[in-house]
Amino acid sequence: MANHAATCRIDDCDKHRAHHSTVCQTHRQRIRKWGDPHFTQWGTADMQDVELIVRERRPAEGLTRLERVLVARGLAEREVPAREVARIVGVNQRTVERWRAKDRKEAA
Repeated sequence: MANHAATCRIDDCDKHRAHHSTVCQTHRQRIRKWGDPHFTQWGTADMQDVELIVRERRPAEGLTRLERVLVARGLAEREVPAREVARIVGVNQRTVERWRAKDRKEAA
């Protein structure tokens, strides 16, 4: 059996596919969850939603990872406490504190 047959069928993916499958585990999960093998949560953000959430300070479900980070940054600019930001974006307070520390480090 040829070795090339054991790799994922998705272009530019050299990961091994599961037995009796045509795609790797990563792409399989993306297809199940999003319907698109190339979808990543970091690559998409609806800036109108982000601005609305920041302005209204209301909790929102179904945000991508990028949207959560952008909302947290917007709220940090308005000096909203980390506990409140965590409640709004649906993450742990420690996560918000880590994001803020990373942003401060990158700004320095």
